[in-house]
Amino acid sequence: MGKSTPELQEPPLGWRERVSFESRRFNAWWEGFAFDAARERATIAADAVRARETHLPAEQEIATAIWGDGRLDPGDAAWTMRHARTLGVELKAEIVVLGAGLGGPVRDLKNGTRWKLSGYARIKDRLKNLDVIPYEAALSRINRASAAGGISFFELHRDADPAMIALFAAELVKPNAPFAFVDFTLARKGARLKSCFADPWNGSPRPADQMTDLLERAGFRVADATDETRAFLPLVARGWARWRDAYSRALEMSNARMRADYLRLLAQYAHLWAERFDAIKAGQLVVTRFQTRRKG
Repeated sequence: MGKSTPELQEPPLGWRERVSFESRRFNAWWEGFAFDAARERATIAADAVRARETHLPAEQEIATAIWGDGRLDPGDAAWTMRHARTLGVELKAEIVVLGAGLGGPVRDLKNGTRWKLSGYARIKDRLKNLDVIPYEAALSRINRASAAGGISFFELHRDADPAMIALFAAELVKPNAPFAFVDFTLARKGARLKSCFADPWNGSPRPADQMTDLLERAGFRVADATDETRAFLPLVARGWARWRDAYSRALEMSNARMRADYLRLLAQYAHLWAERFDAIKAGQLVVTRFQTRRKG
């Protein structure tokens, strides 16, 4: 009797890769797509190798450790698709994504739609596998008024001049194209939330009526402003579960100075999100989706 051939065991995924794998599995089930586990494992493994080869700023590395692979803000595939569905565009439409982070939202859309996607983010280097580029490099490739729609995730509050980001978004899409802006807003004027947006994760949210006026002046018609806070809060709560793991991994760093700097930033980030969470629960800070269309 011949010897049986032993089964090849796939190498186990790391914790970040496991989160990504299960997120993709859930998204496939949610959207009714077939899930190819072998292909998804191979894709995730290749992404992990590229990620290890790219050195991230500490503040971005901390954010991805808390919110998951490719994410600089709370989110998951269901959150991304929740806003994508509001666009109502064609099956193979060209869509732009502002606030693409390290590719998380674009990856969600790539797995959940058949759109042609272009992402823009506050990153140093282009993510070639996901077609996400830094804003600084955008001017060299902008195809003005070519996209059929767009989504912006938490980009307006981050910029010292949010009107410029809105104008940039308007340049990217065709007349009458839908554009969803998801962002933090203030429940009332004069709210003091400086501790919620401290450097290097700084920002300056505005009341929803000011944001509406800003978008209108940038070239968009605002049809609706929807409070998405209730759907957002569980994403923040889920991230809290990863703080202990992030702290444990930081303690394993061999370089004492790097470990101290990382732990200091991690503590700052924890405090910042604790402040944001309290402000959200108190009704001072709101997550709002502005449903708009490009004028013209």
